[in-house]
Amino acid sequence: MIGDESDLKLSDNAITLLRRRYLLKNEKGEVIETPVEMFRRVAKAVAAADALYGDNPASSEEEFYRLMTSLYFLPNSPTLMNAGTEIGQLSACFVLPVFDSLTSIFDTLKHMALIQQSGGGTGFSFSRLRPRGDIVRSTKGVASGPVSFMRIFDVATEVIKQGGRRRGANIGVLSVSHPDIIEFIRAKEHEGVLRNFNISVGVTDAFMDALYHGESYPLVNPRTGEVTVELDAEEIFDLIVRMAHKNGEPGMLFIDEINRKNPTPGVGVIEATNPCITSDTWIMTAEGARQVRELVGKRFAVVVNGKKWETTRRGFFRTGIKPVLRLVTSEGFELRLTPDHPVKRVGRGGHRVEGEWIRAQDLRPGDKLIVNDHTSLGGWDGRFTEKEGYIAGLLLGDGRKYMMPSSSENSRECVSMKLISKELGLDLKNKIITEEMERSSSEFYRGLIRGIFDVSGSIQEDHLKGVVIKLSHENLELLKAMQRMLLRMGIFSRISGFGLKDRPLKPNELVISGGSVLHFYNKVGFGDKEKMNRLYQAIRCYRGRIPPERFVATVKELIPDGVEDVYDLQVPGINSFDANGFHLHNCGEQPLLPYESCNLGSINLARMVTDDGEIAWDLLAETVRTSVHFLDNVIDVNRYPLPQIEEITRANRKIGLGVMGFSELLLRLHVPYGSEEGIEVAERVMSFIANEARKRSQEIAEARGPFKNFEGSIWDERGYSAIRNATLTTIAPT
Repeated sequence: MIGDESDLKLSDNAITLLRRRYLLKNEKGEVIETPVEMFRRVAKAVAAADALYGDNPASSEEEFYRLMTSLYFLPNSPTLMNAGTEIGQLSACFVLPVFDSLTSIFDTLKHMALIQQSGGGTGFSFSRLRPRGDIVRSTKGVASGPVSFMRIFDVATEVIKQGGRRRGANIGVLSVSHPDIIEFIRAKEHEGVLRNFNISVGVTDAFMDALYHGESYPLVNPRTGEVTVELDAEEIFDLIVRMAHKNGEPGMLFIDEINRKNPTPGVGVIEATNPCITSDTWIMTAEGARQVRELVGKRFAVVVNGKKWETTRRGFFRTGIKPVLRLVTSEGFELRLTPDHPVKRVGRGGHRVEGEWIRAQDLRPGDKLIVNDHTSLGGWDGRFTEKEGYIAGLLLGDGRKYMMPSSSENSRECVSMKLISKELGLDLKNKIITEEMERSSSEFYRGLIRGIFDVSGSIQEDHLKGVVIKLSHENLELLKAMQRMLLRMGIFSRISGFGLKDRPLKPNELVISGGSVLHFYNKVGFGDKEKMNRLYQAIRCYRGRIPPERFVATVKELIPDGVEDVYDLQVPGINSFDANGFHLHNCGEQPLLPYESCNLGSINLARMVTDDGEIAWDLLAETVRTSVHFLDNVIDVNRYPLPQIEEITRANRKIGLGVMGFSELLLRLHVPYGSEEGIEVAERVMSFIANEARKRSQEIAEARGPFKNFEGSIWDERGYSAIRNATLTTIAPT
């Protein structure tokens, strides 16, 4: 025996709790270790990680042992229970994904059981599950909804905790936009229901905005992406408040704020939202337009408003199979994306073009979206020349009169045209702008646009609209592609008559007006001298009355558009990219990603006071530094219940260093709790702990390397050369 309970001067209640839950027992259930032996067991097990990096664990073992026996710091319960045992699972909290299938739901239930058996707590977002009454095609039945499945998880937790040392605990989250949100808010209205769950409503900025302005907001079926009904935001908020006042739940989880503070926004997706786009989306890169499918797993540079920004090394990454919406604008721009992907909307008032982010599902017809302004982009290299582009443009229009062979030279030109057409995938029977054309150089773009406008373009003057350039074509898809290509050249356009049912036999028209007419003249122009001269004269006439281009498109409709593989990426610094011309935000996640775990520990502030009644800053600094080392080591010696959990936890190395004993600290400092002085003490102490933890994590990173997902994290973005842990501090319910 190393010692006994009296060594630590513990209270009778503390010793009783230790014997019941933490100290090792033999097969007969008899306690076989003392508290100091427990701390020695934990210190030795956690210090063993030092050997992985060529360090001697012995000195760390003594540091960790003194840290705990002095009651300066204590780790979370699973570490005290399981370190140095066969179980070896040391993490406190886990997030598990729940996907919309029976197989996924019960796989998650199994994973929950394994985690809770080893002393961990589990959190779930049930927002992906289809609502009550929705169809289930495989059985031709109806769904029972998220709350019904939460009851199954609750019962399973009840069974597991009866045989365990630590009570199982769950957190359940449901998005405020889920059709079953009212049932969820009322789920714990009566005593004894979901007693193993704390529940929180996942609240978005859009909901709070609707609440502030006294507006309604939509409920969206996560299976289809369709709006099922609109509710009054104030009524839902009042219901949340009434239920919370009645029984303490639900809480409110501010998802968008979590996104903004997330340290690793390039690793996975937030549970309550799934921001992604489809593989056929066109992305503007420094090498020209590319589709998402070409950029998976590759670092590249996006172009946003004419400026280049590097992505992380992962490039685009698959985020799963999700319901997709088709966003359609009155001008003709389109994009397929998941309901929760943020797009940039013009701020309220209509003239703040820098805009604000809003989820696609929260858009309304008439909302103004900002598209990319690439007028400052000089150009890009790529396949095919301006001359080849011009020939392709003539062929896409009705340019045969320009190409009828009358000599051997023209015959050679025809042969050349056939070869170019083959490489470009151009079929004169089905005139479209092919993917090869969109991938080509800016010189090819210039030639193609000039060629097709020479054949099928026109110039019109209007006393109200000024100078207008139009392109008429029977193929709407060709005009949509032309619109994307023009935008990459800094030229905004609209497709006139787009989507109108009363003009099915009339050709569609692409219209360039305002400031974009000047950009067209300077960047592209006409090859036809007569048209070019007419454009020049018109611009001279109207120059003082040509308004600047605003690069804004108007939402027409959102259409459910199936379910398929979707992708996202991370762009450090700007956190957005050009997708089919729209400004899209890159991905966001939750504090713990799906399958991620976190190990926690708390500093006992009551012990951080000198005999003179002052905060012992030197002791606190030393305690923080040793605690960060301890918690980082836990990640290496931990035995994870699932391989998915091990992979993401080791990649991010999140730790949560918190505090306990704050009220006793204030008592010893003779500072009233809740006073202005007390708040100031809290701010000083937590700022000090955060700074010391960050410095210690940097030191460990210099010796052992940063966390795997450091590149593209907020730490990387802020200019840190390395840091060991994606998160460092937390406030746990101690």
